[in-house]
Amino acid sequence: MEHSLETLREEINRIDEDIIGLLSKRMEVIKKVAVLKKSKGISIEDKDREKNIFLKIEREAKRNNISVKFVSEVFDVILSHSKLTQNKITEDQK
Repeated sequence: MEHSLETLREEINRIDEDIIGLLSKRMEVIKKVAVLKKSKGISIEDKDREKNIFLKIEREAKRNNISVKFVSEVFDVILSHSKLTQNKITEDQK
């Protein structure tokens, strides 16, 4: 079946909406994580957790035949923003 450019762009738009929705859900969970870490005196930054995340996304990228570099760059931005958000929340709770 041949697709028109408009149809393909509509599909991309729906995917983009899904990505934004999932990022929003992730950030809501991150906020809960920040509150929990604050209450338990746990550091925002967890290098072991980050290492494990990147190992997992590398496997997933390979399994899905997508560039590991690309996925790693995307997750680097996501994790950086997550840590900024957690730091802001814990500072606001002081």
